[in-house]
Amino acid sequence: DVFGNGKTVERAGAGMFFDLLGTRELVVAGFRMPPFFRRLMISTPAFPDLATALSKSTVQNSVDTLEYDPSQPYTGQFQFSVERQMGSESVIQVGYAGSRGLHLPGQYANINTTRPQYQADGSIFFPANTPAINPAFDQIGMRFMRQDSSYHAFQAALRGRLWRTLRMQAKFAWAKSIDTNSSAIYADFAARMPAVFSSSQNRGPSDFALKYTGALHFSYEIPSPRAGRLRYAAGGWEIHGMLQAQTGYPFSPLVGFDQARLRESSLPSQRPNLAAAPGARIILGNPQRYFDPPAFSLPPAGFYGSLGRNALRGPGLAVLNLAAHKNFRVSERSQLGFRAEMFNLTNHPNFQAPSDLLLFNSTGQRIGTAGRITATTT
Repeated sequence: DVFGNGKTVERAGAGMFFDLLGTRELVVAGFRMPPFFRRLMISTPAFPDLATALSKSTVQNSVDTLEYDPSQPYTGQFQFSVERQMGSESVIQVGYAGSRGLHLPGQYANINTTRPQYQADGSIFFPANTPAINPAFDQIGMRFMRQDSSYHAFQAALRGRLWRTLRMQAKFAWAKSIDTNSSAIYADFAARMPAVFSSSQNRGPSDFALKYTGALHFSYEIPSPRAGRLRYAAGGWEIHGMLQAQTGYPFSPLVGFDQARLRESSLPSQRPNLAAAPGARIILGNPQRYFDPPAFSLPPAGFYGSLGRNALRGPGLAVLNLAAHKNFRVSERSQLGFRAEMFNLTNHPNFQAPSDLLLFNSTGQRIGTAGRITATTT
């Protein structure tokens, strides 16, 4: 209680929270081992003759395992806020919230690449037609506890009764979430981290990062006549509204095949080069082509692309819902309720991020559907 009058309150807190490596990591590292587990990968087979494609394919000696001496994942969380009473029934609050995560798990699809060559400019080159680092195995997936994350946010809130007939709650957050590995929708053992020998290349906005988030809820009681028969029909009406608005989720276009020669059997998540001139318009906004595919180019064979992780941001979201209701008294013990609800009153379309992120096919030709949005969020 800052001034001793009960109207201004400061709150602060911090803590360390440790996660445990459970049986899941150990079980995966135990049964995904030859000879109990082997992987057969068929690339672009001729349909429908899949039997022939199977007979011509080679079963791989693959391993999915856990690093030998993993560290324990943990996060540090901290927050600070100031709350001030405004008038008799309203409160405004502003604050800061943050967190820092260390030794977080991340899955590399394959660490058994060809031996990389480090160029004079610091780039990494994977030569063609050279043996793997460990020629006894084909693909080695490895889960490392070496990822990190950070989150910082300014938060503000207003709640209470502004007038006798109007109540409201409003919240706003301006945040920045950065990490080297995350997922908005959980996907196990996906090729999430293509930069095997340079994990810093995977540092970028979190998959679930929202820069701005706002929400407003209000309840308004319409003034009614105090006398006369009209008060039975016109009195007691309430209007409720809920507004939500936020920026879109980040994403990155993908090359579409193993151009860097990382020898991944799953769909590679390698990123292209950024070819657009500084200041060029990359986000077009059209659901048929949300971003401009020619703004990205195919990296030279054996090299990573220059585009950062989650470099683009998808469509934002804005929704306004309204409801009106009134209770009619039928008798002393019963009443009849009327309620009308309107969802997305402005009829604003809210699209997901593009689902077609692959820019090139295995021959290096551009894919015509790149940048297309196929679904909405609400």
